[in-house]
Amino acid sequence: MASCIYCGTLAESVEHPLPAAFSEFLNAPLLTDRICISCNSKRLGILDEQFARCGPEAVLRRVLRVEGRSTHDKINPHHRGSAGGGRLATKAYDSTVDCEVEIELIGGREARQLCQLVFKEASGATHHLLLPLTLTDPAKIRAEFEKLPIADLTTTDAILFADPDERQRLEPILSAVWPKLNFGPSQPGAGSFPGAMTEIRITLRYFQAIAKMAFHYFLTQFPDLDGSEPCFADIRSFITATGAKVRLAANFIGRRPTPLLGNMLGGARPDGWFAHVLTAEANGDSYLGHVQIFISEDYPATAYTVTLAKGLPDVERAAHGHAYRYYENGKQGRFS
Repeated sequence: MASCIYCGTLAESVEHPLPAAFSEFLNAPLLTDRICISCNSKRLGILDEQFARCGPEAVLRRVLRVEGRSTHDKINPHHRGSAGGGRLATKAYDSTVDCEVEIELIGGREARQLCQLVFKEASGATHHLLLPLTLTDPAKIRAEFEKLPIADLTTTDAILFADPDERQRLEPILSAVWPKLNFGPSQPGAGSFPGAMTEIRITLRYFQAIAKMAFHYFLTQFPDLDGSEPCFADIRSFITATGAKVRLAANFIGRRPTPLLGNMLGGARPDGWFAHVLTAEANGDSYLGHVQIFISEDYPATAYTVTLAKGLPDVERAAHGHAYRYYENGKQGRFS
């Protein structure tokens, strides 16, 4: 029986080199019986979780309506982060209140204001107190409010953004926090948000997920290597490292200067479709993996090169690649 390349226990899982959070694809390569169930679902699964929910890819999953397994919990990445990464803090100017508000992407190019209290100081400074469904304890709302760096409460306006059903739920809770609070009319808010900006906060796990994708895809394309070889010791240690600084990623991951599909398309980007590309390369003295997620017509997706092993003697040159392409009219069972 095969042993897990990370912990040495029985390897009996099926691993998707491209995380299932990006959907399933017809005839996609799978890594079988190289990783144990525990490492696959827990130790390494937490890397995929941050990558899919906290980085730029989380924004694109919302915009392009990409969903993972239906059995997984639906988490709004604008409300909370995952696996140690931060939530997607997306702010835009709202002309109806003449200040910034926090918004959420609800699919496609559509967005709306998050349920929130916006505190607008006389100086123009704004502070946002989000009010998700999970925040129901008045004491916790008060604690979150007290974290806001409001300079002068006496000259600060509070603006509530909430749908009618949210407002009905919130009024008694907020009244318990501020008994003298007077609820004015609901704010309809702006309907479009040009120039919206999203702040992302990631940890080393984001880059470990990129390395894991590259490594596992490489192993599907070079079956003579099982991943337990001494030459892969460093990349295995990097993928499973805990508590290390983000700068450790620079030892293994770099930005590729040219897109993986650039030469094939004559320098043009795809016309109306989007896809992910994973490639594996043996180039004489190194083993490399390349990862480019959400290549599309209007997004210059970063291409990463991951050094899996280097300083090897007389490696025969070879390269393999897969493009994971989405159907233009939506999911049809599995994607192409």
